[in-house]
Amino acid sequence: MPSAAAVPRSRPDRALIGAGIGLAGVLATQLAVRAAPGYLPGRAGVLPGVLVWWVLGVATAASLVRSANRRAAAGMLLAGILAVHAVAATGPPQLSDDLYRYAWDGRVQAAGIDPYRYGPLDPHLTGLRDQWLFPDAAGCAAIERGPHCIRLNYPRAHTIYPPVAQAYFTAVHYLPGPPREHKLQLYGSLLSLALTGLLMRMLTTRGRDPRYAAFYALSPLAGLEVGSDAHVDVLGALLAMAGLAVLTRRSVRPSAAPSTPSQPTPSQPASPSRRRAAAAGALLGAAVAVKLYPALLLPAAARRRPAALVGAAAGVVGLAYLPHLLAVGTGVLGFLPQYLDVEGYGQGARFLLLAGVLHLGGSAAKAVAVAVLAAVTVAVWRTDPGRVPPERAALWLVGAAFLVATPVQPWYGVLLAALAVVAGRLEWLAVAAAAHPVYVSLFTDLPGDAWTLRVASYAVAAAVVLAVTGLRHRLAGAGPRVHRDAEPNWPALPLDSGVTAPKR
Repeated sequence: MPSAAAVPRSRPDRALIGAGIGLAGVLATQLAVRAAPGYLPGRAGVLPGVLVWWVLGVATAASLVRSANRRAAAGMLLAGILAVHAVAATGPPQLSDDLYRYAWDGRVQAAGIDPYRYGPLDPHLTGLRDQWLFPDAAGCAAIERGPHCIRLNYPRAHTIYPPVAQAYFTAVHYLPGPPREHKLQLYGSLLSLALTGLLMRMLTTRGRDPRYAAFYALSPLAGLEVGSDAHVDVLGALLAMAGLAVLTRRSVRPSAAPSTPSQPTPSQPASPSRRRAAAAGALLGAAVAVKLYPALLLPAAARRRPAALVGAAAGVVGLAYLPHLLAVGTGVLGFLPQYLDVEGYGQGARFLLLAGVLHLGGSAAKAVAVAVLAAVTVAVWRTDPGRVPPERAALWLVGAAFLVATPVQPWYGVLLAALAVVAGRLEWLAVAAAAHPVYVSLFTDLPGDAWTLRVASYAVAAAVVLAVTGLRHRLAGAGPRVHRDAEPNWPALPLDSGVTAPKR
């Protein structure tokens, strides 16, 4: 009879234990961010919490991917996603009041009025105003604002949101759900869950671990920018990624190796048919008609079948705008031209890295920004789609646009993060996170010099991307180093290459 010492003991899954601790930390940090006093972004205590959330979210996602118990890790990921979004829906928006404008635009359209025709304070819309969006003195005091406050931003301006976003606002207005903010939060969370599921599917078809979707799902982008603040950007990201998924659709077959458990392996993607390219273009066009910046994906997606893809995208955008163009003419541009000036792009002052590192401003900054993006677009167009998949090429363009334009709005990073996850370039999450210090510093006094903080935020993110990219190329050039009686020295998770790692 074997002794007790000879009985093998199962080793605890330390990665899974670490993921559980990390997930608890994410939820605790989310609750702390929600409990910070003040109105929307004007709270200095929000920024440390959001940055800690980023760190904990990445660490938890890495632990989930490393866990040997795939089923338990997947279950924990699902529970974590649901918990994050449940907490997000327990209160008002945290950093932005955009969802109030969404609700107003949906209400205007439900009343049979074109949303591009009048600004919220126009007398024609007086009958649509209520105590929620246009509070009285007591309501303003309850949200810590002065008398005669309005929850809508830019209340004299026509709406800026494109027509597919407007259709979404109208749909949410009619759909059932909880009252007021929580309705938009509910449907934003459902879209975020759909995006997470799509990322998992795309990862699986590429022969990679679907748990990598946790790098988006447990980040402040999902829990804060979408779950709490209900930004419509998640719809644009979902449509854009769906377009890439259709364009690169592959079959997944189980591995034939008899000595190892069956693992999904991707088939080689064929050149898309004209019909599939048109379907992908239609989805990408719908994404552009939610928020304009998904147009950056078109050069990467259109390297094969460009006429079908770009034609379908342009057709969807044109058809979406046509009814509004017939109704209000050039008013369909809404607040967009003025918005670019408000953001500082018209004067060339918004390009933080160009201004803060290269000391460029005005016309020079705008010229350099256009030249850089044009050069990246040409480089992407000339790449071989078989060697550089669309999601990676699109990431180059979107990432370059972020580093050049240095946007203030953190919610723009939803698309960037989704591309980074599918492309296997997780270092770009640092660029998505860089907008949070910039955004919060615009609305509250933080210790130190605000300009230095803004420039440093994107500069550090750019340094992370360059350092990890350089290290990845160095490791790829050297190849796996195999020593006698030793295992290959494979790259660690943060250097995920987008290729399934060999079994150890």
